[in-house]
Amino acid sequence: MATSDDSPIDDSADEIFPAYYDHNLGCYWFEDERAEYIRITEKNLLLRLRDAGFSRQADRDEELSPVERQILQIQQNHSVAYAAPLAGYHKGLYAMEGQRILVINSPALIEPQPGDWPTLEVVLSNMLGSQTDYVYGWLKVALEFLRENKRGPGQALVLAGEHDCGKSLIQNLFTRLLGGRSAKPYRYMTEQSSFNSELFAAEHLIIEDEPASSDKRLRRKFGSYIKIVTVDETQSFHAKNRPALTLKPFWRLTISVNIEPHNLLILPELDESLEDKVILLKATKFPMPMPTRTPTERKAFWDKLVGELPAFVDFLLTWDIPTEKRSERFGITHYHHPEIRKTLDAVLPEMRMLELIDRTVLCGKSAPWEGTAAELQAMLQNAEPVEASALFDFDSAAGTYLGRLAKNVANRVQKRGTGSGNRWVIHPPRNEA
Repeated sequence: MATSDDSPIDDSADEIFPAYYDHNLGCYWFEDERAEYIRITEKNLLLRLRDAGFSRQADRDEELSPVERQILQIQQNHSVAYAAPLAGYHKGLYAMEGQRILVINSPALIEPQPGDWPTLEVVLSNMLGSQTDYVYGWLKVALEFLRENKRGPGQALVLAGEHDCGKSLIQNLFTRLLGGRSAKPYRYMTEQSSFNSELFAAEHLIIEDEPASSDKRLRRKFGSYIKIVTVDETQSFHAKNRPALTLKPFWRLTISVNIEPHNLLILPELDESLEDKVILLKATKFPMPMPTRTPTERKAFWDKLVGELPAFVDFLLTWDIPTEKRSERFGITHYHHPEIRKTLDAVLPEMRMLELIDRTVLCGKSAPWEGTAAELQAMLQNAEPVEASALFDFDSAAGTYLGRLAKNVANRVQKRGTGSGNRWVIHPPRNEA
């Protein structure tokens, strides 16, 4: 469900010089002649106050001069905890989580114009085929939120395809559609950095060309952060040399990845808690509708696509999401391309454990194996100590994986509850239907 944006504060009636004091950075913000907020020092503020007619001399009965009094009033009444761009917000003053926030500029939203968008339509339809509805729905919901100053959850959109099939091109077009600002969150989302301030200035968070990793702990961290980015309304802002803040940015996350199994390892396990928060699409390589061999040709192609965006925005805002693809929570339901999902599932730890069971515990056997998770783990660690050690990297890992297998490949694995605990029955692979 979308929530209303924090209402802007109108302080235009204040009899205070129009500047703001950033009490965390110890500086001032002033709107210049171009209607842009600039960061200034107190010395510069003094010059601007004098230029506005405030005297440096105190009246006979006053201890403070008009200039000094204005500085105190700015610090007391125009103090802000944050002054910077904030994803999804237009320029202005806001109250957020008990603090005053100064947003210094706005996203550059594209105004809709009725018309055709033939080049972009060819690119999207050739790349995604019948999957285009999920892109249209994902973009439609995001644009409606942005235009109506609302917040709402939105899935991570994953494009998996061959190298040089246009995935990054589409991500760059999404940036234009979502306000023209993007940031790279992967280091933060995998805890390689604790600072994330640059993310709060961008509506579009982009992950592309990141190295894949077989480290399950890294992938689990990544999956946890995907949940945070896609559904949590409040986010923790953390910049160097300043206190953390709680803010409410508008974010949409896209991920592009090459389709080979080892490259898909950048993606986290799509378990029950994560699968509805990811739209996983297959991107197909195709000849572009315009030549792109030279820099001049590529620029002409890009300019053509950008020129069609106003008509595309008009289409999105008037297009209705098909009933069967609607989601009460996200607006558009999630979708996982079967081929990509099958490839991704093949590298899941529970599937790797099942393969290990087949070539060790069940190798050459016609009868099923039965026992506890602890007994199975001990057998696998004895048979394949290196691989088993990598698999069982947390307490109760074997039991967790067996539970997933019992749900997803029930013809191979079943659970039998007993008075002394769970026992598991694992059938040889030839018993698969």
